[in-house]
Amino acid sequence: MNRVGAVMFGALLLLAGVSKTVEAAEPPVARRANPFPLWGPLTPGPHAVGYKVLYRFDTSRTWAETRPYGKTFSPDLQGRPLRISIWYPASRAQGKTLRFEDYYRAGAAPKGFEDVEAQVPERDGGTYRGNFGDAYAVLAATPVNASMNAPAAKGRFPVVLTTGGQGALLTTNSTLAEYLASHGYVVVTVFTLGRSQGQPSLGLAPSEVAITVRDFEFTASVVRDLPNVDASRLAMVGHSMGGSAAVLFAMQNTNVSAVVGLDGTYGFPNPPAEPGILSVTEGYHYAPGRMQAALLDLRRQQPFIDLGAVRAFRHSERYLMTLAQTQHSSFTTGAMHHALALSEIEPNAAGITRRSSGEGFYWSCGVVQAFLDLQLKADPRGLDRMKQAVETNSRATLTQEPAMAARPPPATVFAQLEEQGLDAVIKAVEQFRRELPEEPVVEEAVFNERGYALLGQKKAEQAVRVFQLVAHFYPQSANAADSLGDAYVAAGQKEQARASFGRAIELAPADASLNNESRASLLTESARKLERLAP
Repeated sequence: MNRVGAVMFGALLLLAGVSKTVEAAEPPVARRANPFPLWGPLTPGPHAVGYKVLYRFDTSRTWAETRPYGKTFSPDLQGRPLRISIWYPASRAQGKTLRFEDYYRAGAAPKGFEDVEAQVPERDGGTYRGNFGDAYAVLAATPVNASMNAPAAKGRFPVVLTTGGQGALLTTNSTLAEYLASHGYVVVTVFTLGRSQGQPSLGLAPSEVAITVRDFEFTASVVRDLPNVDASRLAMVGHSMGGSAAVLFAMQNTNVSAVVGLDGTYGFPNPPAEPGILSVTEGYHYAPGRMQAALLDLRRQQPFIDLGAVRAFRHSERYLMTLAQTQHSSFTTGAMHHALALSEIEPNAAGITRRSSGEGFYWSCGVVQAFLDLQLKADPRGLDRMKQAVETNSRATLTQEPAMAARPPPATVFAQLEEQGLDAVIKAVEQFRRELPEEPVVEEAVFNERGYALLGQKKAEQAVRVFQLVAHFYPQSANAADSLGDAYVAAGQKEQARASFGRAIELAPADASLNNESRASLLTESARKLERLAP
């Protein structure tokens, strides 16, 4: 790993645009007149920030209990209620400045959203009261850099979906959202809900992470139609379990260009973490070969890290960054550690303090912006800023892992068979197999199905080439040999057909892919076909 010197606050100055006359030894808030205390040293971009809330029902899923205990069936005809919060570039600020608690203070909600709206202050307000005690009143009254329903700036902007862990607070990433919106991003989150009205909280099972993924799939379909959104430039940022949801979301939605994991759960070993890496590898839609979005994995430096899942994303350009003297919550509440008069963090072996936690948060905001600028705005200076952030920060490390070329999909291979011929395709596929042996380009079942489809279309010569390809890469498959024989028969090549059926009979007894029933059936059928072709 690359590890370079200098001081942490120097990176803050570089990324956040703070004047370098500020002394690194002093907390940034002590020397900066900032009307938004949670922003600390962060410098706003060229845009004012607007904030609005959308209420939408996902009618493809239910929320209300359709079979309440002890009652008769009552269908839910509204669907799952999703409360969508959006920070966006505005042409100007308007109205009174929002306070932090305005994000989660219950307001008038459309019919069907009353229960959801009531949960927001209970979850956010209740959590902050419990965590910050006497400092809560200061936090609640803190002005934030957003105006309710401000007029949108002209233009269409990239979209950044963002979420925290399972059951995350609405405001988990609100300061980061304001910051990115001021720099030209539409930032979107959804208030996370459980399975149903009767189970309003989420657990850690893969099926429940999948609920979060589906919530954001629906949310993305809503915001893509907004007039200030450029749906072709899409990223997702997730903290903790939200990092796992972001990765799974990108596997499902290949329109995603970038993913940011902030101390993502997918990088924790299991055990001891629960579920840790399994939150991704046992996810419903886990398909590492489909993860082609660029990934910024930004996490605290600690001895318990398992990036096995990340290493499997070979078709993703990966930027692996660690930051010492931070804790799991530094990536979300570090701004509060900085801005509020909280008690000092207890002495610990990692050297984490209130100050180091706050500095880590602001540094991370700059890194995330630089990464998104690189990926969504095609600004090469973003990579330079990421590297400089590490070069000027003795607590940070960066490792880059380039993406490998994705394997060609079956449709491409079929086209190449016709354009280039069997030998050229075999040569190309063998090269892919040498590079990534665990990712087969030719999948027997998929290509077998294609071959029989061609036979059904009376395209026997094309079918022969497909089955020859399958037989080449599955030389021990009795079924591949038998299928090739069928194609030869259709093409009028009797000698080749006899050889293929004989090969199938020879291979069947030792073919581990066959059970006893399928083995007996294949032997019977191949023998019958061979007999029909007898001279």
